[in-house]
Amino acid sequence: MNKLKDYDLPSVRLSAGMYALTKLSAAGLTFMLVSLAMLAFPHTGGVPEGWPTSVPYAIYAYGLPAALVSDALLRIFRFTSLPPALVLYAACGYGAGVWLAAEQGGDAVACGIAGIFALLLFRLAQLAGERQPLLLPVFALFVPLICLVLF
Repeated sequence: MNKLKDYDLPSVRLSAGMYALTKLSAAGLTFMLVSLAMLAFPHTGGVPEGWPTSVPYAIYAYGLPAALVSDALLRIFRFTSLPPALVLYAACGYGAGVWLAAEQGGDAVACGIAGIFALLLFRLAQLAGERQPLLLPVFALFVPLICLVLF
């Protein structure tokens, strides 16, 4: 059996864990920002008027998988700069919005445009979380719970 030196390879579990924590933190920060923005609009039972589902359901059930697909496509196409990444996130955000409209019933164009803004906000929240790694657990765990209780 070949012995691998520990210092040559980065820990796969640590890298995967940090990626998952970063994604959950970005979803939590996006949820908080969208929830704060939705306070200005009328809503009933946590569902904004004219929107087919609640904000946390839209972000975690549709936005998070779309962001994972975006990251996979970024890795496949090897985009390293920010503008192509934002274009790819916008395209996947539109797809997530249309997916939400198809499953939950709603205007496909309006949901698609909202999906674009949500996924771009998701990407910017992910970049912010990567710059401040000590805040990742706060936005991944505590902020979504506090938002669910308050909103």
